[in-house]
Amino acid sequence: MGGTLIRSVIQHFQHYGMALPLTGPVLIACSGGVDSVALAHLISRYGRKIVAPDQISLLHFDHGWRKESGTLEKKGVRALAKDLGVGFISKKLVPPGPGNFEEDARLKRNSVYQELAGPELNFKYVLTAHHQDDVVETLIWRFFRGEFLENRHGIMFYDAPVLRPFLKVTKERLRLYAAQEKLPYFEDPTNQDPHQMRSQLRQKVIPLLGELFPGFVRSLSRYTEVLPSEQEVTGSDLPKLEAFQFAVDQLLVRSGAASRLNRAQKQQIQNLMKTVKVGKKVSLPGGVTLEQLGERSFKLFLAKDE
Repeated sequence: MGGTLIRSVIQHFQHYGMALPLTGPVLIACSGGVDSVALAHLISRYGRKIVAPDQISLLHFDHGWRKESGTLEKKGVRALAKDLGVGFISKKLVPPGPGNFEEDARLKRNSVYQELAGPELNFKYVLTAHHQDDVVETLIWRFFRGEFLENRHGIMFYDAPVLRPFLKVTKERLRLYAAQEKLPYFEDPTNQDPHQMRSQLRQKVIPLLGELFPGFVRSLSRYTEVLPSEQEVTGSDLPKLEAFQFAVDQLLVRSGAASRLNRAQKQQIQNLMKTVKVGKKVSLPGGVTLEQLGERSFKLFLAKDE
């Protein structure tokens, strides 16, 4: 199964125009749960076309809300790293205060990702094990919170420095892979905590929807394949040049362009980002245009939307 799964993951990278193999050291976030253990094992054992094993380190977080995360689970991830012949890093986070534990943990993890990975840092990317079921959960969560229209893209494949190779892979498939490879992993009891709203979505709402509408997980997850025809990047949210060029590449894929950015067009984008020329436009393949709206504001749109 490893060969079949890694081929689908490679196709996912290629779909987004990501050059393989990845250059430079990478981190794989690994909690010790089935999703991240499957990712760490798959990439390390079968993923040489994605990244060389000697460039991989597993990144474990002790969130501080359960004793096991800093003891048994940390030891388990360290043992996995040793077995796979890859590096190991552990970070202890400040325990969360009252409120949404999961959101607090997510923000703290993202902060560590930004500290550890990037073009000028020791690691270039962080790979996380978000999968197709997570996409559906996120979309449903946003719908009930009234955020769906503004954030209907689901979970992004690349959000510098994070890459998410499993967005087309179901949770069931990951469990099957772990079983076939006889991988040990931990079950996080907080995932079953009825006091957490997302836990109730996983345990009650999504299974019910699956019974009423078979195949809805795959159908709803297709929203990750759809980018709005217009995308603005402003202020402090402006990604680094490489990530922004990658976002342009993604829009070109959606537009059906025959080719992605060439070297000259990437240089044009770089020049545009260094200067302030409001209204300046760069024409790209497939009828896509990049326009500067302000000092740190840009817009991508298709010709038909002008």
